[in-house]
Amino acid sequence: MSRKDVFRSLIQKGYKGGQTAAYDYMNKIIERFHIDIAVYRSSSTDAIQKKKKLQKYDHISRNGIFRFLWMNHEITDCHKSYLMDTYPQLRTLKSCIQEFREIFQKKNMPYLYLFIEKYKNSDLKELSRFASGLEKDLSAVENAVTSPLSNGFVEGTNSKLKMIKRTMYGRCGKELLTAKLILLKG
Repeated sequence: MSRKDVFRSLIQKGYKGGQTAAYDYMNKIIERFHIDIAVYRSSSTDAIQKKKKLQKYDHISRNGIFRFLWMNHEITDCHKSYLMDTYPQLRTLKSCIQEFREIFQKKNMPYLYLFIEKYKNSDLKELSRFASGLEKDLSAVENAVTSPLSNGFVEGTNSKLKMIKRTMYGRCGKELLTAKLILLKG
């Protein structure tokens, strides 16, 4: 039975409480007795069988895929082969990310120019747009690659100041806002 069906039957039997309280109590029962939630939520036997079959499979989350691509987190070989076979554009995307990081790690300008030329004509329009954007602002990108300096700390401070300004908007005057910003710096 679904929770909604249980709640309706409780009301018919004279339950006077609210829906949220009933659902919270049902959740406690599910946790205490380790009831299979996939089976509990569905009332049709076909849906129960489908969900039981799905539970046999190993899944990877979207977050897991993101971490694999951007942060080089390891995933199982089975997941990796499935992703690369099912979505071949991920191979291109992963190599693009690795090559771009390598440009900054080695501070190599020829790699940058080769990268832009390679991905400017990519089949993935997002990558071609990215490479075209790099080419349009090439002097700033060149400076970012070669210079050890960064404006990251300034951007971080700006973000903090903007957050404080947003949270304090309409609640205080300039004096209190100034005092809060000075307190942030200290």
